[in-house]
Amino acid sequence: MANIVVRVCMLLSVFVPTLRAQFDVQPPATSADTVCKSTDTICSVTLVIEHKLTMVLEKDKDLIFPQYGKLKSSKRNQYLSDDEERLVITADGASSRLVITINGQFPGPRIETYVDQTLNVKIVNKLHTDSVTVHFHGVHQKGTPWMDGVAFITQCPILPGQTFTHVFKAYPPGTSMYHAHIGDQRSMGLYGAFIVYPRKDPEVIGLNQIVMLLQDWNHLMDPETAYHRMITEQFEMSSGRVISTTYSIDRAQFSRYEFQSGLINGKGRFYSTATAHNGNPLARFYIKSGVTYRFRLIGAMTLYPMRVFIEGQTFIVRGSDAFDIERREFQSIIIHPGERYDFLWTSPNTTNRRQYMFVAETIETRESHGKYHAAEAILEMVDYTMSATNLNPSQASDINCYELNCTVLNCPYQFEAPTDRATCITFNDIKNNDPIREKEKILGNRVDNEYFFNFGFPGRNGTTPGSVNAREFIFPSVPILTQPNDVTTGCNEAQCSRDGMCQCTYIHKIPSNKLIQMVFTNLGIGAGWSHPIHLHGHSFYVMKMGLGLYNSSNGRLVVPTTDIVCTDKFEFCSTMRWSDASWDNGNVPGMNDDPPQKDTIIVPTGGYVVVRFISDNPGMWFLHCHIDLHNTNGMMMVIDEGDKKPATPKGFPTCRNFEFSGLVSDISSAKRCYAFAIQSLVITVWHGLFNVL
Repeated sequence: MANIVVRVCMLLSVFVPTLRAQFDVQPPATSADTVCKSTDTICSVTLVIEHKLTMVLEKDKDLIFPQYGKLKSSKRNQYLSDDEERLVITADGASSRLVITINGQFPGPRIETYVDQTLNVKIVNKLHTDSVTVHFHGVHQKGTPWMDGVAFITQCPILPGQTFTHVFKAYPPGTSMYHAHIGDQRSMGLYGAFIVYPRKDPEVIGLNQIVMLLQDWNHLMDPETAYHRMITEQFEMSSGRVISTTYSIDRAQFSRYEFQSGLINGKGRFYSTATAHNGNPLARFYIKSGVTYRFRLIGAMTLYPMRVFIEGQTFIVRGSDAFDIERREFQSIIIHPGERYDFLWTSPNTTNRRQYMFVAETIETRESHGKYHAAEAILEMVDYTMSATNLNPSQASDINCYELNCTVLNCPYQFEAPTDRATCITFNDIKNNDPIREKEKILGNRVDNEYFFNFGFPGRNGTTPGSVNAREFIFPSVPILTQPNDVTTGCNEAQCSRDGMCQCTYIHKIPSNKLIQMVFTNLGIGAGWSHPIHLHGHSFYVMKMGLGLYNSSNGRLVVPTTDIVCTDKFEFCSTMRWSDASWDNGNVPGMNDDPPQKDTIIVPTGGYVVVRFISDNPGMWFLHCHIDLHNTNGMMMVIDEGDKKPATPKGFPTCRNFEFSGLVSDISSAKRCYAFAIQSLVITVWHGLFNVL
C-alpha cells in the first residue's frame, strides 16, 4: 500500500506542474517564445523573420483544408492529429497564402520580461526581398531613442540577410507588443506580444493569464496590394463590382481594406455569408469554473476597431496601454489598432455548460457589409464532463441589452446602439488607478507649451493623401535621429502655407522638461475617418475628449465640435485655435481630475483629444495614426524633443542614398581625355604632312 501511495505521489508531482503550466499563461509557452526569469540581468531574445505558407503541413509537403473545426490532409484524406495541427499555420483557412512568421510562428512568439530588465533582442531578416524593422510598441526607450525601431526615423532598415540587435530597458510594466515598422508588414503577421511584469504584484505574476492578439485579415492582399487598393478601388474580379467601403454607426468611414476574417492568435474562420463559414479551427482557451482570469488583449489590427465581449457575460476592466485604470464592470470594450486592454473575468461557478464564445466583432454596421465580421475563440470549461467540446460552434447569440448591462468602454462616438439600450463610456469618464502615476505634475490650468495637430485626408481634385496639419509625410533616405545632417526632405513652411498642402518630412520641435499639451484633432476638409493616434517615447495623460453633436435616435454625427476653429483659408485645418481664447495654454474646462495614461488614443471624426506629458525623454519620436494604411499614406510626423539627444552609440549602423554621381564625372573626364587625344593626333598628323610638303 505504501508503494502505491508513493507511486501516486510521484505521478502527481509530474502531472500537477504540467497542469499549473497550462493555466499559467495561455497559450502555453513554446520553444519559440522567450520567458525571462526575474533574476536575469539580461534577457536575450532572437527573432528570426521569414516567409511561410498557410494551410501547408511542411514536413509532409501536404496541402491542408478545414472541415468541421478540424484540419484534414489532402494526401491522406484524414484528419490531422493534435500535434500535426499545431504545426500548421491556418489564418482563416480560406487559401494557402504567404505570411510573415517569427521563429516559425504566426503571429510572432511571446516575450515575457520584468520591469527595468535589459533586453537584448536580435532581429534576423531571412526574407528574400523585403527590409524590416521592429518597434517595441509602448516601450518608452528612455535614454535609448535609437532603439525605437522605426525605419528612417531612428535606424536604417534591416536588409535581407542582415541582423540588428536592440538593447534597451523594459519599461513601463504592462501589456505591450512588438511589430513591424516599415510599410504594412503587420498586416501579414509581423507582430507579437510583449509583456513586462512588475517586480512585486502577485495578481499580475500569478496564474490564470490569457494573452489574445487580434487581427483583421484579408487573405488576398499582401501589404503593397492593400496600400494600392486603398488609394484606388477594391474590385470583385468575377463580376467587376466595386467593393464599397463600410462605416460605423456614426457614419465614420473605413478605408479600402476589405475585412474578410478576424483572427485571434492567428486563427479564425472565413464567413462567405452572414451565417456560412468554412469550419476552420478556432483558438481554444481552457477555463475552470469559479476562477478569475486576467485577459491581456492586444490590438494588432491593420484597420478595423473591434468590440470585444464574452457571450452572455460581463467583466472588470483594470488597465489600458500598460497602465492601470479604475476597475469598472463592462459588457464590452472597443479596442482600436495599437491599443491594449487588461480585464478580469471570473468564470461562472457552475459546471452546467461546456463552453463560451469569445467574440471581437468590428464596429462596422452590419448593414454596411451584409456579412459577419468578427474574430472568435472558444473558452472551454475543463471541469464540465458531460459532453465533448464543440470545435465548430455556432455564432454567439446577439447581445440582449435589456437583460444584460450593456456598458461599452472606449466608443469613438457618443452612442453605440441607441435603440438597444447600450451605453457608451469614453476616456472622459475613466479615472487613473496606476501606482506610478504622477498626476500632480500635469494637472492645472496652465501648460508650458500647447500644440494642435490635425489628422485627416484633405486635398483637392480627388487627391486626398493622409497628412498631419495638411503635410503628407515623406520619409528621408537616412535616419533623422542618427544622421540629421543628411536629411534633405524637410518642409518648406512658406510653400506649405501657400499651397495648402505639401509633401515633406514633417518635424515639430518641442523643448525639454516642459509640461506639454497636445490637441489631436479630426476636423475640416479631410475628416470622416476616426484615427487611433500613437506617440512613441511617451505615455500621455488623456485630459479630455471633445465630441461633436450626434443624433440620439440613430447615433449619426450631425455636426463636428464647435470648440475649435480652423484658421487656414483652405479649410484643411492645418492651423487652428480654440473658439474661446480663454481656453488657451491649458485652461480647457471639463478636464479629467485624475486622467488615465495611454500611448494610443482614438480621435473621433469631428472631435478632438487633449493630452499632456512631461518632455523628459530627448529623441526623435514618431507620432502617427496606427492604422497601417493611413500611416503609409502619409498620416505621420516626428516630434523632435530636446536639444541634447543621447549620443548615438559608437559603431551604430548608418545608411545613405545610393545615387552615385561619380560615374558621370568619370565619363565626362574620359570624354575630355578622349577628345584631347584625338585633337593631339590630328595636330600631329597635320604637322607631319606640312613637313613633308
